[in-house]
Amino acid sequence: MTPHAAGAQEPLARAEPLREAVYLRVVDLICSGAYAPGAPLTEAGLSRALQVSRTPVREALLRLQAEGVLQSALARGFTVRPLVRRDAAELYPVLAALEGLAARSITSLDAATTKRLHTTLAALAACTDPVRRWRLDTEWHTTIAAAAGNGHLLGLITQMRTNLSRYELAYMREVKHRAEVDREHRDILAALGRGDAARAGDLLESHWHAGMRTILDWLGEPE
Repeated sequence: MTPHAAGAQEPLARAEPLREAVYLRVVDLICSGAYAPGAPLTEAGLSRALQVSRTPVREALLRLQAEGVLQSALARGFTVRPLVRRDAAELYPVLAALEGLAARSITSLDAATTKRLHTTLAALAACTDPVRRWRLDTEWHTTIAAAAGNGHLLGLITQMRTNLSRYELAYMREVKHRAEVDREHRDILAALGRGDAARAGDLLESHWHAGMRTILDWLGEPE
């Protein structure tokens, strides 16, 4: 998939600050597979593709480097970090703990949020396109995290998901059987619907640990 095919040259939404809009577009390009692990990203190239100045692009790339998504490449700008087994083994437990905390912090779900979760879950279960499925999965988990009402916690979870999305999408492109993951989602939502936030938190943690084991198996044994 080329950056153009992924929508790199679509006009940026300006409802939010330009630097944040550029950052989110670059994140989307990386997460959706437009830039594979090892692919180079340059200020000049992204500036032309996104039709913005180089300053917000540079800020986005430096931010993603700090978040562990990119690495600097001598005389080549930045490259997307490769999929590394050790990174996955270290990152997944952190995400599990953060999302578990978010779920346990939910006092109640309003009707609109509950409906959105059920609708997204139904779409997710019926979806076979890996990129679309990844977007729906991200939306579902983000909705739960946002329901905790803790902006700092949501920010940390979003950052972790950005980093791990490269693993998730790469796996989804190759493995089509997702029935067990969909069942785990239904169990989590059922616990939230009963008002059992503690159980939902436990299930979310188990969900991410199971995901980690699946990814580690898929990546193969360490060299």
